[in-house]
Amino acid sequence: MIKLPTLMKKASVALVAAVAFTAGGISTAIAADLDYYLPSNVSYDESIPKPAEILGFEVGEWHARPEQIARYMEVLAQRSDRITLEITGRSHEYRPMMMLKISAPENQSRLEEMRQQHMAVTDPSQNVNAKEAPLVIYLGYSVHGDEPSGSNAALLTAYYLAAAQGPEIDAWLDNTVILLDPMYNPDGLARFATWVNQYKSMTPGSDRQHREHQQDWLRGRQNHYWFDLNRDWLLLQHPESEARIAAYQRWMPNVLTDHHEMGTDATYFFQPGIPSRKNPLTPDENVRLTERLAEFHGRALDKVHSIYYTEESFDDFYYGKGSSYPDAQGTIAILFEQASSRGHLQESINGDVSFPFTIKNQFITSLSTIEGSVAEREWLLDFQQRFFKENMELAGRENFDGYMLREADQGRMHELLRILRAHSIDAYPVTESFTVNNVTYRPGEAYYVPIRQRNYRLLKGAFTTRQDFPDNTFYDVSAWTLPMAFNVEFAEVRQNRRFRVASEAWQAPADFEANQLAQTDVGYIFGWEAHFAPRLLNRLLQEGIHARLAADEMSVTTPNGEQKLANGAVIVTRAYQDHAWEDVQATLAQLADENEVRVHTIASGMTPSTGMDIGSRSINPATEPKVMIVIGDGVNLQESGEAWYYFDRHLNIPVTMIETQRLDRADISRYSHIVLVDGHYRTLSDRFKASLQQWVRSGGTLIGQKGGARWMSENSLLSTTVVPADEFRAKFPTEGLRYGDRDQYFGQQRIAGAIFNSTLDLSHPLAVGYTRDTLPIFKNSTIAFENSSSPFVDVATYTEQPVLAGYTSEGNREVLSERTTVLAHRMGSGRVIGFADNVNFRGYFWGTTRLMANAIFFSQYALGTAGDEAEEEEEEDEDAHSH
Repeated sequence: MIKLPTLMKKASVALVAAVAFTAGGISTAIAADLDYYLPSNVSYDESIPKPAEILGFEVGEWHARPEQIARYMEVLAQRSDRITLEITGRSHEYRPMMMLKISAPENQSRLEEMRQQHMAVTDPSQNVNAKEAPLVIYLGYSVHGDEPSGSNAALLTAYYLAAAQGPEIDAWLDNTVILLDPMYNPDGLARFATWVNQYKSMTPGSDRQHREHQQDWLRGRQNHYWFDLNRDWLLLQHPESEARIAAYQRWMPNVLTDHHEMGTDATYFFQPGIPSRKNPLTPDENVRLTERLAEFHGRALDKVHSIYYTEESFDDFYYGKGSSYPDAQGTIAILFEQASSRGHLQESINGDVSFPFTIKNQFITSLSTIEGSVAEREWLLDFQQRFFKENMELAGRENFDGYMLREADQGRMHELLRILRAHSIDAYPVTESFTVNNVTYRPGEAYYVPIRQRNYRLLKGAFTTRQDFPDNTFYDVSAWTLPMAFNVEFAEVRQNRRFRVASEAWQAPADFEANQLAQTDVGYIFGWEAHFAPRLLNRLLQEGIHARLAADEMSVTTPNGEQKLANGAVIVTRAYQDHAWEDVQATLAQLADENEVRVHTIASGMTPSTGMDIGSRSINPATEPKVMIVIGDGVNLQESGEAWYYFDRHLNIPVTMIETQRLDRADISRYSHIVLVDGHYRTLSDRFKASLQQWVRSGGTLIGQKGGARWMSENSLLSTTVVPADEFRAKFPTEGLRYGDRDQYFGQQRIAGAIFNSTLDLSHPLAVGYTRDTLPIFKNSTIAFENSSSPFVDVATYTEQPVLAGYTSEGNREVLSERTTVLAHRMGSGRVIGFADNVNFRGYFWGTTRLMANAIFFSQYALGTAGDEAEEEEEEDEDAHSH
């Protein structure tokens, strides 16, 4: 007789360890059959396949991979007459984004009719009977890939909704459409499932130090490019978000769930969150409805003896998260946070937490959401209808009629308009020039966004410049103003100054008018102002086309007369080409059209006015950049991803990413540019530091951002001093503080995320392409540089009154006022560049990304010197003048 091993100690979860005989011995794997999860008082349609019949294992026994979840959903849609499956998009790694439309069988043929009936409730111009309209519930899971209990619970929820029998489920599905989105982030989910499954043992262990529970630097939380997709609901920089928001806007649900996980030592959280930390634009009635639905969650969890909490830890301020974006649009969004097993079984202060237990709680609250929503359907539908009608009333009380947008660069402007359109916010092209407050708005570069429209609250939230709030402690950012992010000028206007706009709202950019390249003996030229001009240059270099850079402004003769170009023009000369000129012309025309960059034909090599000729020795050949990003331990994962995303998607530069632990073995001479994003870099060896310094002196360009720039400063690579922490602390006295003042005290010292104004030196090579000398910069740290004592080094400084939007305490404002945020100087034959802030923040701050492009393509023109280099230059000048 084989003696069975002793089962694990009883966990804090009601779970049986399944014992099975295998070829290699006996397994006590963590598993639970459907009886563990499902309500016992419900019968189920036996023709509907159970998850294990498709997966090959019980839910929670292994971490289901995205393709397994997708396959089960496909089978359910084939077998159940309650489900229609829609593929709404594809992730970066081309996994399907899917949505199950679940309703009574007789409703499946009229889903579009039901959708239109529901959408009429959200139309403030209609007066339909809201209480008779279909109710719409959106269940969404695991936007963070390493919080997988949600997506695994989606398997159970989908099965239950397909197979459960009885009057309750019939009532739920009668005049209701349930939209089930099983995987908000399939790429991250795949990464994490692979991680934990590869360390799964036959015999479960809960030691939190076990490799299974300790992910590497690259975790499963983020998507393919290492972005946090739960910050992208408003920003829409990723296909996963675009697919989800398109579905959301098409259906405008009454309730939306957002299932997450938190630290293993916690319990279970559901909203409402911290009462003082909701967005002021969100109505109080939203909170009351959330509280009402919370009663259903509480009762359901009480029945299975799971403990939970509300009104702590989480806020609803930033309108770019899953639990707050819907709040701005008449939906009750509910955040659920389950203490994570971060694997299959993990110890906690409350006992062992198993994966099936985490799944069960998420499944239970999925059902309680439906139960509560159906019970309160009349209130939810009535609230939604009143919400949009009130939007029109609130907009009518504003002291302005709309926002006027102005920007000549169509790349940035069209991306902003695309985002607004995706959120059902209308913008109208200006059709004739007019001037207001000494600002002229012209067709082609100006758009009007009326404030009085259906999505008023979301529009107001997206454009807000508010700087003070009832509670100045933030879980996330306090500002995200969309026009500022794209460096698009915007102003509140009244229509008493009449102006003409198109009758139809902007839908999508018109086809770019193709470049007509005339024959020339000299070459072609294009400016650097267009957002994708750097990508055009890089693509030309990749094709082996010779191009030259003019760091100073110049004029050229074209077949249409004189054309003036600002600093940063790119010239494709007929001289020095290795390819047939006809091929160069065709490639240039094609790539310029693809990147929407206007190209001019040069008729003469001589300038028509004072300035450089085409052959000037001040116009140097451009070289194809070879960029390396340092990643790994000690480096900010998301900022690394944001930099990678920008180089890859916006510049088409194939970057090399090398972990900190491999740097001593890396041949860095292969690269022209090395980027250090935010991080502490304490593990870098003296050997590598010496190698890096020699690499710079030999001609490399080193770019540091935030903590990366601080490390460069501390290691004699960047000649600057970071503003010391003591200068900030001195602004926050501690005398007389009580313990209850602790949160406020530390909250005042922190910059959670605000938008600062900066002044650019437009004559500096790193400012080429900018047309205004002020630039909004996103700031979420107190890092700043002391102003350089050497001339020609500082590129950008914060303005005297630096805050444009968001909360920053008076003490931090005083310290940061007029401090340096961007600087660059020579070091030997190379260059070093420091950014105090993240110029690629969340992928949507297109206005500052140009600084990174300039650091790549124009750094060789930065001739300022600082520190020892400046002293050596002065000595050289003195020697030269003494002869």
